Amino acid sequence: MYNIILAETSKTSSITMLIVMAVLLVGMMLLSIIPQKKRQKKAQEMMNSIKVGTKVKTIGGFVGVIKAIDNQSNCFVLDLSASEDGSVTVVLDKSAIYTTMTTSAEGVVEEAKPEENVAVAEDEVEAEAKLAEKKAKKADKKKAQATEEEVVEAEVVETETGDEI
Repeated sequence: MYNIILAETSKTSSITMLIVMAVLLVGMMLLSIIPQKKRQKKAQEMMNSIKVGTKVKTIGGFVGVIKAIDNQSNCFVLDLSASEDGSVTVVLDKSAIYTTMTTSAEGVVEEAKPEENVAVAEDEVEAEAKLAEKKAKKADKKKAQATEEEVVEAEVVETETGDEI
């Protein structure tokens, strides 16, 4: 009788274990697929928004202005010359675009950063500020401790000599 009960519980624990493993596997797949789809969607939106005259940076580090786009071959012509006169041009695949560049009001070219990178940078700045604050507190504690030690030393000297300082 005892063996039958053990056999039944081992069957249910095996089934339970398989169900838990399957749920974890599906959860891990979802957690890896959903962010990837979002990144692909943003990249596709960037590719679709690129027009002739857009300043871009490629994965190879080239920065230039798009002079022509060939949608059939999925390529574009990038002008790399500083004067943008077309003296230095290259033909690249559209997938070689890393990011688009924007020009600020002062005429300074800036990379259009994804929101994730900005959030990470803000977190890093906050972490650095907290670290600096902790260091300042430690320095204040050391100063206070040093001052207390000086007072104690002065009292010891005073009691030994009997003179007031």
